[in-house]
Amino acid sequence: MEILKDRYSITELSQRLGTTDHTLRYYEKEFGLNIPKDERGRRYYTPELANIMYKIKMMRNDGLQIKAIRKILETDGIISEPPPVVNENNNTSLVVSKPYDSTRDIKRFFDDFKEQVTSSISAEVNSVKEYLFLEIKKTKLELGACVENSMRKLESKMEKHFIEVDRSLSLWRERNKRKFFRRIFDIFKK
Repeated sequence: MEILKDRYSITELSQRLGTTDHTLRYYEKEFGLNIPKDERGRRYYTPELANIMYKIKMMRNDGLQIKAIRKILETDGIISEPPPVVNENNNTSLVVSKPYDSTRDIKRFFDDFKEQVTSSISAEVNSVKEYLFLEIKKTKLELGACVENSMRKLESKMEKHFIEVDRSLSLWRERNKRKFFRRIFDIFKK
């Protein structure tokens, strides 16, 4: 993101990032960012804070969860401690987390993510395979029924033609038989 000013109001920054004021306040709270305020109590974002918000928004757009973004920002040294948590009595307290190897945790996160995506894709592929198998089976049955129906119609037509041919042959034989016998009788008459 190109920095044009030395400070941005929350509205200016949200418009530049294509997000809402509410989203920026949410990121501020989630990542424990200390956003300075002017004499009237309005937030203003320095170029460094604007770049952090831009990075957060880009990682969210890429599908990363808040927890993973927090770990990445901690690894990069952008944020150093978990954000304060408000308990039931509206007292703020600091969440103390166990020490961890951030590189290992990020690798584990991406390995888990890869496994989830792989299993999701595998499940989708299996679902599509099953759907295609059923569609092919259904098409085979429909095609078989269509062929069988066509064969029946063809057999019926052929049977009608055979009957017609047989009848025509019978008539021809009768006529020729009569002619034959007439000739024979004619020969004997002479």
